[in-house]
Amino acid sequence: MAESVVSFVLDHLSQLVAREANLLYGVEDRIQSLQHELQMMKELLSSTRSKKGMEHTVLNQIRDVSHLAEDLIDTFVAKVSIYKRRTILGRMLRGFHQARLLHDVAEKIDKIKTTLNEIRENKDKYDAFKETSNQSAAEEEEEEKRAQSVQKLRRNVEEEDVVGFVQDSKDVINRLLEGGSNRKVVSIIGMGGLGKTTLARKVYNSTQVKQHFMCHAWVYVSNECRLRELLLDLLKRLMPDFEQQCRGKKKGKKNTLDINSLSEEELKKHVWNCLERKRYLVVVDDLWKRQDWDEVQDAFPDNNRGSRILITSRLKEVALHAAHDVPHYLQFLNEEESWELFRRKVFRGEDYPSDLESLGKQMVQSCRGLPLSIIVLGGLLASKEKSHREWSKVVGHVNWYLTQDETQVKDIVLNLSYDNLPRKLKPCFLYLGIFLEDSEIPVRPLLQKWVAEGFIQDTGSRDPDDVAEDYLYELIDRSLVQVAKVETNGCVETCQVHDLLRDLCISESKEDKVFEVCTDNNILIPTKPRRLSIQSDMGHYISSSNNDHSCIRSLFFFGPLYDVHGREWKWLLDDFKLVRVLEFGPNNFLKIPSKLGNFIHLRYLRMDATYIRFVPDSILNLWNLQTIDFGPWVYKIPISFPIQMWKLKYLRHLSTLGPIRLRGSCSGSDEKMWNLQTISALLLNRQATSLIKKETFPNLKKIGLKVAHAYEGELPKLLQTLQQSSHLNEFEIHFEDRYERRNGCTPQELFQSLGHFSSITVLEIQNHSELLTSVVTFPPNVTELTLSCIMCITDEGMIGLENHTKLKILRLWGYAFRFGDSFDLNCTRGGFPQLEVFQMTYMRVGKWKLENGAMLKLQSLIINKCKMLDDLPKELWCLSGLKKVHVTNPSNQLGCMLRNLELNNGVQLVIDEPQIVIC
Repeated sequence: MAESVVSFVLDHLSQLVAREANLLYGVEDRIQSLQHELQMMKELLSSTRSKKGMEHTVLNQIRDVSHLAEDLIDTFVAKVSIYKRRTILGRMLRGFHQARLLHDVAEKIDKIKTTLNEIRENKDKYDAFKETSNQSAAEEEEEEKRAQSVQKLRRNVEEEDVVGFVQDSKDVINRLLEGGSNRKVVSIIGMGGLGKTTLARKVYNSTQVKQHFMCHAWVYVSNECRLRELLLDLLKRLMPDFEQQCRGKKKGKKNTLDINSLSEEELKKHVWNCLERKRYLVVVDDLWKRQDWDEVQDAFPDNNRGSRILITSRLKEVALHAAHDVPHYLQFLNEEESWELFRRKVFRGEDYPSDLESLGKQMVQSCRGLPLSIIVLGGLLASKEKSHREWSKVVGHVNWYLTQDETQVKDIVLNLSYDNLPRKLKPCFLYLGIFLEDSEIPVRPLLQKWVAEGFIQDTGSRDPDDVAEDYLYELIDRSLVQVAKVETNGCVETCQVHDLLRDLCISESKEDKVFEVCTDNNILIPTKPRRLSIQSDMGHYISSSNNDHSCIRSLFFFGPLYDVHGREWKWLLDDFKLVRVLEFGPNNFLKIPSKLGNFIHLRYLRMDATYIRFVPDSILNLWNLQTIDFGPWVYKIPISFPIQMWKLKYLRHLSTLGPIRLRGSCSGSDEKMWNLQTISALLLNRQATSLIKKETFPNLKKIGLKVAHAYEGELPKLLQTLQQSSHLNEFEIHFEDRYERRNGCTPQELFQSLGHFSSITVLEIQNHSELLTSVVTFPPNVTELTLSCIMCITDEGMIGLENHTKLKILRLWGYAFRFGDSFDLNCTRGGFPQLEVFQMTYMRVGKWKLENGAMLKLQSLIINKCKMLDDLPKELWCLSGLKKVHVTNPSNQLGCMLRNLELNNGVQLVIDEPQIVIC
């Protein structure tokens, strides 16, 4: 992490020099010189890997000095920016202070450079000593022994008789036995400690597999693959007398073979010869790198005998590279399996005291279905007194016990995966420990925070958010992050990390000063981290903690609901002047203080803005802001925002709970917001229409418009202007309530303008109740369409919907609290040719007709509170791609029909009936 710290500081200083040259006047030469010094330190770090002894000390020294340099420059910039906002008289009065500030900064930079030189000199002396004393070889030998010890422990733990895996083993065995005669590779992937080796061993030793394959071999790879040793190990298993053959002598002749003289290619040839005429199964356990597979795979002949290779890995990328087939994803144990494994490990088949069951299950729940955790915990408790008193000491501290050095769980679960991460992914992974235990982490805000933190660098011409998403998916593919919830379009909506990984991230981050998590249990422990996650009552923390917060760059409040008033704001504004990321959890704010504009380094701001109706002009001072997140657009009440938003030239995302009502004079600058990508909602008024007409947002990807009655006539013209934004792919249009209104923008007028938006793929239109009462043409490339407040759909209205050839996701919403006549929904043959997800909510559909040949690719159907729908078309159940039907609050008749329905085509039917249904 030390190298990452230096990289972040270098990147930050480069941005400052480029962006704020006017603020650095007088010290810019020294800052550039400091950059050069830090660049040399970065090169030094690239050759330093050890986390022990002198090298570890050097790493920590460089990290701390880099932090000191960052604090110095950021503090200077913050003070100068406030100085420049003063009046002329104020600047004159502060002139002497400004000169002294320049002198102090220059002096401190010189001191930092001297310290860096001393560190480099000491490092050179240490390296010279290490070479003469052969200390490096001794350290490598010690590390090698430790790695072998961990590997042995991992194999012993994972090869225990773990419960479960019944269905898993059946699936893997079927994959091995089925298929043609060509050689086939099957893979098992999952998180460290999940039992991949156990499952592979269970399959390997099964009677079916033993009888099917003539030849069996098992080889362990590990993260440091040594091809020669791997091939020799294979030969010893394939030819038990191989070593004897190599050592044996024939009368009057030299050794027939000399192991040491055989090249890797010759060893491969021997393996090939052993397998060539046999139907074989080889298990390649714990594969980490694609190149390791590339080096060994040509030792396994494709002999047209139905041979198989079974691979275990933590990495999806490696599994797909080797197998070219969907891997078998190993899941966590369920509660019943977890308890069975724990009970077997602790009591070894004997009866257990009934008063320990609740404590035991509570501890097992903390393991979150990870077999390794359960086995290690069971082993610890098996050696303790089996009493309520002893077990009570462990409850609530399970992860602490599991991560003690003697268990080596940290080495097995985290270090092997963490050490093998590319450098760019390490801070992103550790960052996940900041969030609450067991919480589902929203993906979009997470990616935006990574960008704001400076974790996403060297993106070239690519969007940083897209690169951040790649990083997340790579962590998922490496079995370090779990997908918690998926959106209907297939994107990951929320993610999670296993509690054990989270705790290990916290301990690793604390050691490297990446971040610290503060709870009620450690609130009095003095700390000085760069990032702080407060997971206790905000008022309690303020009154109890005496920590120095002057170096905090990221601050998170994840405690219980709390009202934020003057005292809390004063504390924040006084103590956290260098903060870049500021996130409040469920806290109540009545207003945003104008002094928030002094946080000039702020890049990410997240607040629960339920009661906020006004954003002060001082927010325009935060020129580094990339994300303003006041929640998703769900309310009708607008939030006032200054029209001069173009001053936030680095702003990328603007999200608010209500529509943004711009205020101020429309005259002025024609500057563009080149970086702005998303605006959750703009209320169309004089100011908003002025900015749109000026094409202030040329690179928008997503925008929402709240259209008042008075501005409906303006909408077609504004849409023509927005067409110029070739990046726009998500569009929301919300009209004012039109239930009793019949004037304004007709569907034909609306879609005549929308029809030219070839870039839009996601479209939502709300409160245009007569939208589907006539034939309309949607934008040609829309794949996801949401239409809300629909009162009726005529046959003419269905034509535009079902003839849309690219539509994959369709959501139709009616009114929850309004009544009217029912209508029929008629889907004709060939309609909705690409539709995969269809959702109806509060729709007053009486009968649904689905002709043969309609919705042929439908996979998921969601029907929510459509109380007038009494039946589903029988043609629905004949759709070959249908996977899931989810019905919530059905009518009595529909509920009875669904409960009595017999399904034989593998469709998952879910019925949620909160009310009692009487048939």
